[in-house]
Amino acid sequence: MTKRYDKLFSAIDIITLVYSGWITLYLAFGFSRATDAGLHFAAHLSIFTAVLFLAWWHKSLDESKSPKLYKVLGFVRSLYPVALFGYFFTSGYSYNRIIFGDWLDPFFMNIDLRLFDYLPSLEWGKQFAGFWTNELFHFAYFCYYPMIAGLPLYLYFKKPKAFGELIFILSFVFYMCYFIYSIVPVIGGRYIEEAMAITQQYRAGVFTHIMVFIYRNSGHLGGAFPSSHVAVTLVLTISALQNLSKMGYVFLLIAFFLTIATVYCHYHWFIDSVFGVFTGVGGYFLAKYAYRKLQGAR
Repeated sequence: MTKRYDKLFSAIDIITLVYSGWITLYLAFGFSRATDAGLHFAAHLSIFTAVLFLAWWHKSLDESKSPKLYKVLGFVRSLYPVALFGYFFTSGYSYNRIIFGDWLDPFFMNIDLRLFDYLPSLEWGKQFAGFWTNELFHFAYFCYYPMIAGLPLYLYFKKPKAFGELIFILSFVFYMCYFIYSIVPVIGGRYIEEAMAITQQYRAGVFTHIMVFIYRNSGHLGGAFPSSHVAVTLVLTISALQNLSKMGYVFLLIAFFLTIATVYCHYHWFIDSVFGVFTGVGGYFLAKYAYRKLQGAR
């Protein structure tokens, strides 16, 4: 996919600069309250600077004299946020308690208790702990990873215009979630010691084992409200319904089970997943509107 960049900053550049700029300033403000603040301040400032430099470099090139380099830089500029999602999420542990020094999970636990008189994020996975039930919900949760890679890859080759829009929308919704995570520190169901222990026990079948492996090897805590798994899965589902016809209904079925899985597998409070739905659906259409506005300004 090639795209002509007539203006200095693309739509993705703009929202990435806004987000990385926010975190850089936020870390500067709360430097003494963050963990490894110097490291992450330097990293986010470097990302901010790199986006500026990449935009300038690409704009300054003469496409007729360096067509291959121009295309490569255009490709990088259309996709680079994907390479940053993981770091933006995990680095949040460094600064997500700058404003609130303690985890806010008791507040969210209380909401779930008022709704159910028990904690679904603990009890569902214990009460319905059969082999195949575990596999079903851990499989649904695992599907997030091939979905987030597979749909953009398909659109890149089959529907380049839809690919560019989807990458922007994914970035926009991720940044929305990451912004909230930076100021609202919530662990989710694993805040409960018993639930944390369950998520680290190898049991059931292959998909349960895969998710246990991931969570045993991830030291990240926080970033649970709203559930970005739910929000991003719904973004992918809406895009799939618009671009893949029947396959979109497969995405919708997976999204249904994945939303339950976030609670069943002890990763989120029930209220996290509810707001993940609102964030995904609302964020999709808000991002689509922003994309059209920013593209029109280019």
